[in-house]
Amino acid sequence: MKRTARYETQPLNRDKWRELGLMVNAFSETKDTALRALARTAAWDFLDHPRQFRDQTKAHYREGVPVHLQDQAVFDAVHTMRRFVEAGIVSSRVKAKVFGRYSGEKHRYAFWLLKSYARLGSVLQGMAPVPEFAVPIPEQKEVVRFLRRCLRHALGSPPRVRLRRSLCVDDTLYRVFEHKGRQYVAVASLTPRERLILPLRGKGRVGGNVRIVLDSARRTASVHMPYDVRQPAQPAAGEPIGLDAGVTEVLASSSGTKYGPGYGKLLEQLSRVTNETGRARNRLHQLAKRAAAKGDQTKACRVRRNNLGQKKLRARRSRGEAAVRTIVGRAVRQALQDRPAVVAMEDLSHLRGPAKSRKLSRIVSRWARSALRERLEFRAEAGGSRLETVNAAYTSQTCPVPTCGYVHKDNRHGDRFHCPRCGWDGDADVVAGMNLLHRLDDPDINQWTPKIRVKVILMERFRRRKEPLLGTPLPAGL
Repeated sequence: MKRTARYETQPLNRDKWRELGLMVNAFSETKDTALRALARTAAWDFLDHPRQFRDQTKAHYREGVPVHLQDQAVFDAVHTMRRFVEAGIVSSRVKAKVFGRYSGEKHRYAFWLLKSYARLGSVLQGMAPVPEFAVPIPEQKEVVRFLRRCLRHALGSPPRVRLRRSLCVDDTLYRVFEHKGRQYVAVASLTPRERLILPLRGKGRVGGNVRIVLDSARRTASVHMPYDVRQPAQPAAGEPIGLDAGVTEVLASSSGTKYGPGYGKLLEQLSRVTNETGRARNRLHQLAKRAAAKGDQTKACRVRRNNLGQKKLRARRSRGEAAVRTIVGRAVRQALQDRPAVVAMEDLSHLRGPAKSRKLSRIVSRWARSALRERLEFRAEAGGSRLETVNAAYTSQTCPVPTCGYVHKDNRHGDRFHCPRCGWDGDADVVAGMNLLHRLDDPDINQWTPKIRVKVILMERFRRRKEPLLGTPLPAGL
């Protein structure tokens, strides 16, 4: 697993900022050209062989731009397109659909297709790649038609370079040195045999391929360097736990402990401020629009200049996001401080889209799921714990008592859980954590089991537990 170290520079003067901006523009143009070429599914064979794509693209490189810089732009385009394809497969649950739909050789053939970008490109063109194992041609065509429908629905517009604010350089394009106690990064500029000297705020180990990201608001740049996370010599041996992610608290453990208790109040405050600011800015937008319609351009420009700027808005948003990341990081560190051997979690990548109310949607939009998932993955691997993704369907509506297991939406009332069958009472988020832990060894419910099938399995188990006690079969609706 990799992490990213960030080293910020001192504020740059006008000449350095302009030169760095020209380098970013040149890098972005080359990357965008490569992305347009990779948008054709017939070119997806290059996603499996990026060096061949680099060699073919070299004939169209721009003059006056370092060749190594354009090489990095091409490799970055390949990496971006790979992430685009993988994100589409994950967000649309293509693997889960294949798992629930096919078995035997069809199942094997579908997953064989999903392992190669070139094969996925052939599928989107309507072709059926021939595998190394025997699969009847009609079955191949059936699987290809199904995957093509899923992928066309999952993959929207191909990625393009929208914001020109970063570039990638390898160790041939920069060097690191110190002078009078300060660390500097000298980057090859667009002018031959001249380096752009970037003074860093602190000191760190900078090496390998790095990304330089511009911050126009502060007129600084950040050097992002990936590095491998050091793993412990011995794996973790603590008690396994189940963790449920929530909105009121960051995490609720199967042991009954909640982490990040101020999370809900912070999210509500950020949601309220966002709503109030948006309404006020909308009124000012309308005021400027009416003034412009009446011919009073001076007033319209004055309103936009003095009241509708983005600088303070971005700074406020950055402070809010930093506060969310801080409380999320602290909660994850506390939850995994005992180094559990296994951590059972739901798949946070699918928790998206609108909620039941606008207020809840604003709160959930700041839930920082990606930050939570990243912190969990890092802390689990750094501590030697194994992070397992399990099926979270009905975990907060199922009674955790082994002799009961009754599942119904009425079991949960807000944050309170009460089972009407056995009378068990507790916190709904803790119940979800307990059931997530139980799903680790569930032979019938895996990560990709459909939600409807999960409920059928749970209700069937509940009937089997209660029938010996009652002496007669329970009705099908109970």
